[in-house]
Formats: sequence, C-alpha cells, structure tokens
Amino acid sequence: MLLCFGFGFALSVTYASVNNHYLLELQQQAKQQQLSNERVWRLLLKYNKKTFGGVVSEADGMDFFNSPAGKTDPESELAATLASFFTPIEQLADGKEHPQCNFPARFKWLNQQLQFDPNRIQIQHCDRLNRWITTLDPVGVTLVFASYFLNNPASMFGHTLIRIDSRRTGPDNQLMNYGANYAAEPDTDNAFLYAMKGLIGSFEGRFAIFPYYTKVQEYNNWESRDLWEYQLKFTEDQLNMMLLHLWELGGTYFDYYYFQENCSYHVLSLLEIANPELHLKDQFFFSVIPTDTIKLVKAQKDLVKQVDYRPAVLTKMNHKRLHMTVEEQQLFLDIVKEKATIEDERFKRLPDASKALLLNAYMDYLQYLSMQRKTDKEVKIPRSVLLARSRLPISDDGNNQIAQFSTRPDRGHGTDRLQFGAGHNDHEPFLEFAYRPAYHDLMARDIGYDKNSEIIFMDLKLRYFLESERLRLDQAKFLAITALNPFDPLFNKLSWRLDVGIDTLRDHDCHYCNVFKGSYGRGLSYRPHFFSPLLLFSFADVKAEVSKGLKDYYRLGGDVEVGAYYDVAQNWRIKLSGSYQIFLLGETKLFFTTQFATRYAISQDLDVRLELNRYDHNHEGIFSVNYFF
Repeated sequence: MLLCFGFGFALSVTYASVNNHYLLELQQQAKQQQLSNERVWRLLLKYNKKTFGGVVSEADGMDFFNSPAGKTDPESELAATLASFFTPIEQLADGKEHPQCNFPARFKWLNQQLQFDPNRIQIQHCDRLNRWITTLDPVGVTLVFASYFLNNPASMFGHTLIRIDSRRTGPDNQLMNYGANYAAEPDTDNAFLYAMKGLIGSFEGRFAIFPYYTKVQEYNNWESRDLWEYQLKFTEDQLNMMLLHLWELGGTYFDYYYFQENCSYHVLSLLEIANPELHLKDQFFFSVIPTDTIKLVKAQKDLVKQVDYRPAVLTKMNHKRLHMTVEEQQLFLDIVKEKATIEDERFKRLPDASKALLLNAYMDYLQYLSMQRKTDKEVKIPRSVLLARSRLPISDDGNNQIAQFSTRPDRGHGTDRLQFGAGHNDHEPFLEFAYRPAYHDLMARDIGYDKNSEIIFMDLKLRYFLESERLRLDQAKFLAITALNPFDPLFNKLSWRLDVGIDTLRDHDCHYCNVFKGSYGRGLSYRPHFFSPLLLFSFADVKAEVSKGLKDYYRLGGDVEVGAYYDVAQNWRIKLSGSYQIFLLGETKLFFTTQFATRYAISQDLDVRLELNRYDHNHEGIFSVNYFF
C-alpha cells in the first residue's frame, strides 16, 4: 500500500515538474518573440497607450486578468495567462471554468504563436463553450444601426449592435439569429442623471447576447426606429475568433462613457479582433458616434457585402398611408379614432386593393399601439378585421417596395464641424471661427440624419473684430436639441426644444458682453407630407439669462417664434423665422428678432451658408464655409 502511494506521488511530482519546465519554456519563448507587444495581444486585453507612457486596459472587471498587474502590464499578464492554462482541473472550485475555457481567444492565439505540445499541456474540453458555439453556428456577422430616438438619452445619436448570422437559420429567417450588444447598466430613470453619469463613466457597461428578434421588437415596434443592416465579410476562422473573444468579455465590465467607450466603440473592437488588420478605433479621439462608426466600416475595402433596410412598424404604416387617396386617408383616420368601422358603406365601396391597403395599415397601427401599452393588457386586432382581410382575394396591398423614411447613415455628413466665416454688424467687420464635435443642425444636409431634429453639443464660436482688434467668445452651445414633430392627426405629438449655453448679448450695445442662458419650449410643426420640402414651425419658450450687461444682472421671460424651412433643391435650403422676446422679471424688455438663412451643400461634407439676423435694433450678416469630418 505504501509502495503504491509512494509510486503515485512520485509520478505526480514528476508530471508537475515537467509541466513547470514546459511552462517556463513557453514563457521564455513568448518573451523572446515579444508577444506581449503584438497588436492581437493588445486587442485581446483592451490595452491603450497612456498619455505619459505605458498602457492601461479599458476592462475594469479584475476577473478579466490573470495577473494582479494585468491591467497595466501586458507582459506579466501574458506570463500569468500561460501559467493559468496549466492549472490542474482538481484545483478549480466547484462550478468554476478552467482558464482555457474562460479565455479561449487568448488560448487560441497563444497556441497559434507558440505551438502548444498536447503531450506536455493538458488541453481542456470546454463543454459550455462548445455548446454555445454550436448553438450560434456562425456563418456571418452583420453590423446593425438603429436610427435616432430622442426620447432616450442613450439613443439620441442612434445605436449599433451586431447580429450573428447562423448557418442553420439561413438568409430568409434572420430574426431567429442571435445579436450581441454593449450597453450601460443604468441605476436611474432620470434623464439628466443618466446623461451626467454617462458623461463621467459612472455606469458599468457590459456585453450581452440575445435573440435578434427581441431587439427588432424593441427598436422596430416599440420605439419605431428603422434598422440598417450591414452584412460584413469575414472568414469562418475570423468569426470564430470574434465569438471566442465575445465569450471572454461576458465575464467583465467596462466603465461606460457616453461619448467614448460606448456601444459603437466596443462593437468596433470586436471587428478588430476578427481582422486585426482593421484599424477602426484608432480613427477616433474625442467622441465615437454611431453614424461615424458606420461610415468608417463602410469605407473599408471589401468589408461590407450588402446593406439591408428593415423598416419600423410605423414606417410600414406611413408607407401605406402615402398610397391612400385623401378619402381613404380620412376613412383610415376615422376607423383609428373609432368614428367608423369596416361595416361603414365608405369602406364597402372601396376596391379590394384599397381595402387591403387600409386594413394592413390599421393592423400596423394596432401592433404599434400594443407595444406602447405599459400594462399587460394587449391591444388585439379585432376578429372582424382579420376575417375581412382574409376574405380579400389578394395576398398583399401591391406596395411591397417600402419607401425609406430614413436614409443610410453611412451617406451622412461627418459629425464634427469646422466653420470659417466673415461678417459685418452695425459697427464693424469680423471673422468667425467655430468648432463642434457633435452632431447635426437643421440647416445641414439631412441625408443620413433625422430630417426633423437637431442635436448640437459643445458648439464653440470665436469672433475676431477687425476694427477694435478684439478676440471674443461669441457663443458656446453646451447642448441644444430641437425635435420638430410634424402634426399627425394619429398621434398629436408636440415639438420641443432646449438650449443651454453662453451667447453674446446681441440686443445690447455692451461691447460684445456675454450672457449665460437657458431655455425650454414646446410648439407645433407641420409638413404637408413626409417627403414635402416645406416644414413650418412655431414655439413658445421660457428663458432665463444672466449677464453683467443686464440691469440687476438677470432677466426672466420667454418668446414666441414662428418660422419655416424650405428645400429649394436637394442641396439648397432656406430658413425664415421671427420671434417676439418678452422679459418681465429682472431687466424688462420687449423686442423682435428675425432671421434669414440659406445653405448650399457642395458635397456630403462641405456647405456654404449666408445668415442675416436682426436683434432689436442691431443687425448682422455672415457668410460661412462649413466642413464636416
């Protein structure tokens, strides 16, 4: 008995010493090859260069590292990772995965570089990982862009995720594929707190995987956002590497930054893992905005195979409404408002094609309405509607080619903007220089953007006055959002806007003194139909302004503004507006302002503009060139 025990103990010691010898051999080999400096290793561990030397990983969950110094030391992390691959299975806690299974992408890449000897390292069977890969059965990957949603601070700029296309589902059943998404895990429903915490990285961001149809249901049906799907070209080995890395990311988190380490940034990192020759994240410095990442991916040679449009449920409904006559539109509205039914003689007199069109639109509306309910009570399509539709001898309404109510994000202008201008006020000429990192204004070419809204963030303008030889801050828009919701009798949504920043007190002759101001307003807007070149708007705002140039240093009040945008041609837009300013507290004053503005787009990223403004008794005009990038 003792002899057997002694022999077994000697064998285990011998095997352990052989393993230790081979581990040291591999670690030395990795050091000689300088694998810790290789791009793939830096990508796998999310290392970025620090400003004053060294590197730091973006991953903030320490379980992502095998070395206590792994967050900032790639070489020690590589050595510790190799050591972890030799961990005896009996030393693992119950239910804990072996490091080879926790970090399969690292294992695969290190194996490719060092050619592990299976006789000297025990290769683990990763049952959970293998079942996961088998379930996904990847044959392709698609980058998905969900269009803008101003009601959610996290989605104002759009959102990107990936769809893992499976061999078993095929191209005709894409909803049954899986999707992968990086998103913040918020701890507040307050929009202001959400925005502030997102700016300073106070949320944990995590990757999640889910059935793709659940995101289609959320974006397409609940939020009514169009989806643009960009099918990407990767080899099966590249897809496998990306999914192995995605598996590794499931156990960690990242500090979520609204403008930097956001959904689009981390999706780009997955694509770089699949093909390390792609340098996508390197193209961004201050902000990573979904539309910019889509443009960047589309610009890569032979990376995008195909672009598909997945319209939202309201897009489908509005497409059908476009093909209705005026009488049919009124009948549709009456049915929705329960002022008429399909038993109405007006409906019975319609030809079958018009009946199908109206019933299909009504079912789209009910589907959308059902998604908006915050209770478990479902809005069901009436049985009479289903029966009436089933009895029509046509399979569709004859309008299969859906009109695109949104445009491809890769065709939009860049989100950063530089502006150079020259102008003249009542006193002297000036030069103007401006920069903003985001995003889109209503005078810009709206291809690739929501045509009825603008988001302006950190728009800084300087003016140099030629006669007085002074450089002044003319304007600093910290945040300005306008959502023009054109009148629709189905929904009756008000338009709204807010503006917070620093401006010049333009209705005073105080030598260009600045004013800190904030405003919020509601209003109405009207567009004859979705593709009409005319957009009318009106607003009533409340305002607060603070400045040394004001009597009592402040004034409170508001304004009433009316105006119009009109597209003379595809690249030519004009704006006319006028407002009546009313300040009743602090410095009291009543005065008018008017504006005429016109823009001509020379290309996707270049336009020229002319503005003529009147502020009470002061006037100014400016001609500017705007470059987007």
